Amino acid sequence: MTKMTKAYTLIVVETASGFLLINRAKPPYRGMWNALGGKIEADESPMMGANRELMEESGLTDVALHDRGLIHWYVDGSLRGDLYLFTGQTDWSLPQPKQTREGILATVSRDWLLTDNLGVVPDLSAVLPTLLAGERHTYRSDFRGEHFERLVIEDD
Repeated sequence: MTKMTKAYTLIVVETASGFLLINRAKPPYRGMWNALGGKIEADESPMMGANRELMEESGLTDVALHDRGLIHWYVDGSLRGDLYLFTGQTDWSLPQPKQTREGILATVSRDWLLTDNLGVVPDLSAVLPTLLAGERHTYRSDFRGEHFERLVIEDD
């Protein structure tokens, strides 16, 4: 019996007030800023899962999402999951941080987001320059235990 790889979405949305992030209330990365997203259900495509997660976590339903590739996520050399990457833009604005069941939803500036910053989940921080440039790639993300080691582009 082969073990099924878990599938997740990661969605970076630029709003009128900045990039929409969530300060996670739950592990992994409790207390750190991450993009929105989550598990893809068995009956969903990655795009369907991304739209559902975006609606559940922010209430946004009118964002045109763009497929930006995939991260193969490895822990101690074993494939643990695939993260389907999306970006989008909206004229919507979040006037102030908002507490949700997933954590604190807030917007941040591009400069803050791209600064070498210990508050952003490390693999998100590593992929942001190419995501925000609109590039589409397949990546490999390596962790040793819970420690992020590297993110590399694996395009064939």
